[in-house]
Amino acid sequence: MSEVDAALDRIGLPVAVKSQVLAGGRWKAGGVAIAATREEAREAIARIMQLEISGETPDAVLLERVVPASEEMYVSVSLDRGRRSFVAIAARSGGVEVESLEGKVIEPIAIGGLTREAATSVASRLNLGEVAESQFAEVLLGLERLCREKECELVEVNPLAVTDGEMVALDAKVILDDNALFRHPEFSQLPPEDPLEGVASKAGFSFVRLEGDLAVIGNGAGLVLSTLDMVSDAGGRPACFLDLGGGSQRERVEAALRVVRTLPNAKKVLVNIFGGITRASDVAEGLLNVIGEGGMPPVFARLSGAEEERARSLLEGSPVKLYQSAPEAVRAAVDLP
Repeated sequence: MSEVDAALDRIGLPVAVKSQVLAGGRWKAGGVAIAATREEAREAIARIMQLEISGETPDAVLLERVVPASEEMYVSVSLDRGRRSFVAIAARSGGVEVESLEGKVIEPIAIGGLTREAATSVASRLNLGEVAESQFAEVLLGLERLCREKECELVEVNPLAVTDGEMVALDAKVILDDNALFRHPEFSQLPPEDPLEGVASKAGFSFVRLEGDLAVIGNGAGLVLSTLDMVSDAGGRPACFLDLGGGSQRERVEAALRVVRTLPNAKKVLVNIFGGITRASDVAEGLLNVIGEGGMPPVFARLSGAEEERARSLLEGSPVKLYQSAPEAVRAAVDLP
């Protein structure tokens, strides 16, 4: 706890102990605590590090000086896909989920950006008073500029505290648009939410970890999503969404299978490939190579389309269980205990 003592010496008491997870609802889940003494801080850290918050376990805690606040508010700028523009949301209630906010102000933002007049209008509708309105408008303008310049999906301050005549962000959340990251090299060093997602991104395929025991691999997001639905309808629980993408080469297939092999909860693998740009033979060769390395769970596969016959010939006599249709492969994979 020497690191904790050093932090407390620098920050002082009381202190806020915050779990570091990429999930919302930390306060409600017990992931944020106020400690008045060093012993309370140590106890809070030990407890919080054992919590599971929205399926995630904290890997660290953040210690912050407690800021006494006369009022806490909510403010955010987010992408409204229906309007194809950003929208600002504000309320004089902070620390709660936006869905629970009462009396919130919603301000659509013009394509050209948020004007000072519009930001002041939001502040005025919150009835903050002249001085506070000016400060709030500055905060809102800054959030909108960040959201627009960095192409974020969401920038949220919750709560925004009023203390000693000033406004202080007590907590914030930023969600970046993955599709725009290639325009923002400044974010290239940020660690991915899941280390395996980082491996997948570098190898050129899409991966999302799920909580089941059946890893699902396909080519094309639509095909993978429909396969996930079939697995769920059959009573199975997917362990991941893995989209090889179009034109998948053997090396990418092998990288994807190695990612699946490292999933601790994946006890079996379902491969659903409709060959076009992706050749079924490339998938078959990748399967054989990774299976030959050892440690691969049972594989159930449906391979059809381009070079289907060659793929089936390659896999003949291998541990891979082949099926003519996706429903047959799904049923067999789900039924395996």
